[in-house]
Order: sequence, then C-alpha cells, then structure tokens
Amino acid sequence: MTVIKVVTFNTLFGGHDDFGLGAGNRWDGQIAFLKGLQPDILALQECNFWDLLGNRRMYQTLNALEMGSAFLAYANETTSGHRFHSVIMLSSRIRVAAQGADRDRFHHVMGWANLLLPGVDGQVELRNLHLDPFDPRNRAREVAPLEVLAAPGRRALVVGDINSIGAGYAEPDWTCLPPHLLNGHLRSPGQQEVSDREAVELLARAGFADASAPFGQDTAATAAFGNGDVPRRQDLILESPDMAVAQVSYQVHMEPVDKELSDHAAVSADYDLSRLTQAV
Repeated sequence: MTVIKVVTFNTLFGGHDDFGLGAGNRWDGQIAFLKGLQPDILALQECNFWDLLGNRRMYQTLNALEMGSAFLAYANETTSGHRFHSVIMLSSRIRVAAQGADRDRFHHVMGWANLLLPGVDGQVELRNLHLDPFDPRNRAREVAPLEVLAAPGRRALVVGDINSIGAGYAEPDWTCLPPHLLNGHLRSPGQQEVSDREAVELLARAGFADASAPFGQDTAATAAFGNGDVPRRQDLILESPDMAVAQVSYQVHMEPVDKELSDHAAVSADYDLSRLTQAV
C-alpha cells in the first residue's frame, strides 16, 4: 500500500510579521510543524515576498522541509499593495507533468499542477486556491471553470483557502462582526442574511466531495479564531469522485493556531494510491 499525504495551509503573510516584511519567528515554527507532517503535496497560501531575490524564501522553505520541488504562483497586487502568492511543494515521490498559474480570473492567483503519482497510471490534477475574500459573487466566478475536473475519469484535488464556509458547517452568528466586514461573507442585500456558500455549492453540485465529511470533521473550524471574528471552516480539500475513492484519513491540525504561528489551522488528507482505478 502506497499512501500520500496532502496538506493545505495558509501561512499568514508567509510566516513573517509586519505583513511579511518583519521577523520570521513564525516561519521557524511553521517549518518544524510542517516537517512533522511529512507532506507529499503541500499547498500554501499567503506566501508574501517569497518571490523576491529569485524566489529565495520559497527555496529556503523547500530546503528546510527537505521536499523535492516547488512552484510559486505569482499573485495580483491588491489595493493595499500586497501580493498573496501561493506555492505548491512536492515530495520527491511526486513528479510533475505540467504546472502553471492563472491570475486573469482570480482575485489573487490559482496555482495548478498535473501530477504523476507512484504506481498510478494517468495524472492527478491539483488546484491551489486562495479565493476573493471580499466578494462572494466573484468567488463563484472564480471556481466556475473547475467544475469539469469532477467529470468521470478525472482525478482532481481542489484545495486551499476558499474564503467561503464549507458544506456541513453550522451557520455562524455574524452579529459580532462589524458591518464593514459582512459583505465578504453574506448573501447579497435583499436576500436572507446568511453565509454565501455559492462557490462551495457549485463545486458540490458538479460532483466534488468535501474530504472532511466521511470522517465527521465538517463541523471543525479552521480559521478566524481571533477576538471579534467568527470561527469557520474555510480551508478545504475537495475531491473529484474518482479521487475520493482513495481517501483514508482527514485531520484538522490546530497547532499553528494554538502556537500563534498563523490564524489558520492546517488541513490534511491521506490517500491510498492502490485504491485509484486505472486511467480512463
């Protein structure tokens, strides 16, 4: 039996203080934590300034984790000057058939890779998302082209910080959130004031399964634990039907939150590659 581990983690400004420009004490703690997980596929978000000096911080992270390869998806600049890059890192067991990034459709960026897994014919299609935090309608537009990845015969993983609450998570109490932060979470004015989950619902209707559900973890929050915020599950691992058959575990890792390494938990899922059917 060959098992691979998939991990998604929002690093909070790349593990550095002062919006990514300051000290890297959190990065040191993140390295120790992530190295302990021994991921084969690691999807990271908010990798601010990891592109500078020839992707220096990305390669520092890659080498510290002793992983095999890394790809940085260069993000759009926000209205406050940030670039929330995302990174895909792979262990030496995983080979790349193709990879790239899409900035045109996405508020930040989507990194993607088509992967060759040990002993598996065909490819696994990985998409690393960090969706629009401000506009639920735009989140729905961002994910629309991904629905085809759930088609029969396609093995796909859509992972990352979706900025939308996952299916199965109870409706939060939004009354503690100030008005200027509500539009990024609720349905449009004139509709019922509940969470806008359209992006997640579109992917579910296309056939994607949430990796948390088979293990009863769809009620576990992964982000927004700070004072005055609303804890919610927005760091997701979504699987096409032909990929879901291989899943054997799922876990929310609270250590980054408990140790103040990030404002997000990490999420992992294991896959038994012997369960994957032959490529269609």
